[in-house]
Amino acid sequence: MLAFVDDELRELAASQGGVLTREQARDGGVPASQLGTTSRPRQLVRVRPGVYAEAALLGELDTVLRLALSVAAERLVSDVDLVAAGGTAALMQNLRLLGRDPVRPMLIERKHERPKHHGASRIVLPDETETLYGVPVTTLARTAVDVARTRGFAAGVMCADVALAKGATLADLERLVDRSRRWPGIRAARRAVTFADARAESALESLGRVRFEEQGLPVPELQVWLGSADDRIGRVDHYWPEHRTVAEADGAVKYAAGTGLFEEKLREDRLRDAGFEVVRYTWDEALRFPEVLAARIRRAFARAAARRAA
Repeated sequence: MLAFVDDELRELAASQGGVLTREQARDGGVPASQLGTTSRPRQLVRVRPGVYAEAALLGELDTVLRLALSVAAERLVSDVDLVAAGGTAALMQNLRLLGRDPVRPMLIERKHERPKHHGASRIVLPDETETLYGVPVTTLARTAVDVARTRGFAAGVMCADVALAKGATLADLERLVDRSRRWPGIRAARRAVTFADARAESALESLGRVRFEEQGLPVPELQVWLGSADDRIGRVDHYWPEHRTVAEADGAVKYAAGTGLFEEKLREDRLRDAGFEVVRYTWDEALRFPEVLAARIRRAFARAAARRAA
């Protein structure tokens, strides 16, 4: 890791998530002149006051790994066993957050027993943690429940959907909700867990489902293949069979391959030719104008009904 120090110091840094305290660096033979900041880089760069990492290592890290390094730095100088939680854990686990990313690492203490007073929500049990990028984080289930408690139903569904898709089970989520039943925000968490569905393939699809629910629309089926056995048209994000209406989350990722936009247009034409109504929606609509989105879908329902009556 550090070409100018011995293997013992290198191994010590690796065992601590890639960071060293100032005292450890000095004791290992790193001169003070090599301890710098991000604005005044040296061979070791300050991650937080009193804690450093190799400058070359920092330059190679993406946002998530830098976050893990920040967590390691906070753990190194703490008197208690800290675990990445909430929005920090969600970012490290690649769960899409609704709202602003946390400015500083969100950390809570890990203990073997949870107190029975109001501070229990700021404690995590060992079976509610896992190791990711060399540091402890809350499990997918605990992360989703915490995000739902602190950020609300929509944010919770977005995290819980992905948590299920990544391997958390509904039983995991329900167990965490039961453990947290007296904590602030638990109603939103319980609602999000009940609503969660692993079949949602993007954060926009998750948010769309939430907006449909909030606007009083029927619950759609997810990821449904349409067309006949001999002529499948394709799989759609949301489908209301009683209204022969499709809603598609219009995320830019679908068109990343260049020809994706043209292929989507052809598929949409085939759906309409087969008698389906198609409504596409964007992040902006789902976030800022859910009532407009709901009105568009209801108009599609009405068009489908008029076609059947004709």
